[in-house]
Amino acid sequence: MTIDSGRATSGNQERLRAAPQSVYTDAALLDEEQAAIFDRDWVFIARAGAVPDAGDYLTAKVGRRPVFIVRQKDGSIRAFANFCLHRYARLLDGCGSAKRIVCPYHSWTYDMSGALIGVSEREGFADVDKADLGLQELSCEVWLGFVFVSRNRDLEPVASRLGALADHLVHYDLSACEDRYAFHEEVWAGNWKLVFENFVECYHVTHAHKRSIGPTNPTSLAEQGPQNHDHFSVHYNPYGPDDMPEIHNQDLDENERSYLHVIGVYPNLLVAVDPNFVWWMMLEPEAIDRTNSHWGLSFSPLAMRGMKDPDGYAEAVRETIAIATEEDKDIVARVQDGAAFGASEPGFLHSSLEVYVKEFRSYLDRMLGG
Repeated sequence: MTIDSGRATSGNQERLRAAPQSVYTDAALLDEEQAAIFDRDWVFIARAGAVPDAGDYLTAKVGRRPVFIVRQKDGSIRAFANFCLHRYARLLDGCGSAKRIVCPYHSWTYDMSGALIGVSEREGFADVDKADLGLQELSCEVWLGFVFVSRNRDLEPVASRLGALADHLVHYDLSACEDRYAFHEEVWAGNWKLVFENFVECYHVTHAHKRSIGPTNPTSLAEQGPQNHDHFSVHYNPYGPDDMPEIHNQDLDENERSYLHVIGVYPNLLVAVDPNFVWWMMLEPEAIDRTNSHWGLSFSPLAMRGMKDPDGYAEAVRETIAIATEEDKDIVARVQDGAAFGASEPGFLHSSLEVYVKEFRSYLDRMLGG
């Protein structure tokens, strides 16, 4: 499977309609999405750099379900449901490192492979054989440094379903990127789909990002990427001639040197790939009008070795992306507020610059059985 390398700026003049306002305000629909999408598909959790050493862990949610990932002694990453087998207390919070997991409620203890290794007041559990008990394990795969988790054991491997995208990004060596910044709680006042749709369309960049990426990556330069892939979308926000980044990766071709690749991996991973850094975001739906995002920045080791002041460069990028995120949060909240009116007539989509909003909706329809 390969990606069509054609990059048309227009051409698809089909009249496209937006989703009805109700898809962002219907709490019953969110329940359906949790069951049909977040309980059944691969869900992005974190960058692998969040758990670099054996015993390092990070907590998150797959939809509404609390989970954690933990680095094993053999270097692999495994994922588990984040509750004790005794009375269901949440075991871990945030991120950290441990040699074993001790439940804060009654001190039942697990090793980092999920096995139950200790039961307090053991004589009160005569028929419990801890040798046969362990935390509920989830499917877990690492793709280009991104960790995906699923409750579903029968899914196509991530590497297979995203193989064409990996080929498309091969010169960036994303697995080697240094994960410098990660923010684990940033609440957006909007439906999770609005956050995703905002990221994968470039129509808004000039208009909504006046203080950040709008001047450097204007909408007028935006280009379509490949279309009609079931699990991801890609478009390009090229840099203006006066804003071209320094290039320290000699494997990049002429286009790759100027493009900001903007990628949506369904259902909840958003990625922007620059020649020198990767901006990524993970979405956790918390309510019909509330979404938590984990987001961060990872940097090319070639860029960090080549920059005169790599720490200063990284901090400048962080400041720009933080502003862009705040601008997006404001827009998403405004759309959520407007959708609360409950109009029956749907809005419109730009036939080329917002075509990936349509493709994301096609994914949702497939998963929901529409």
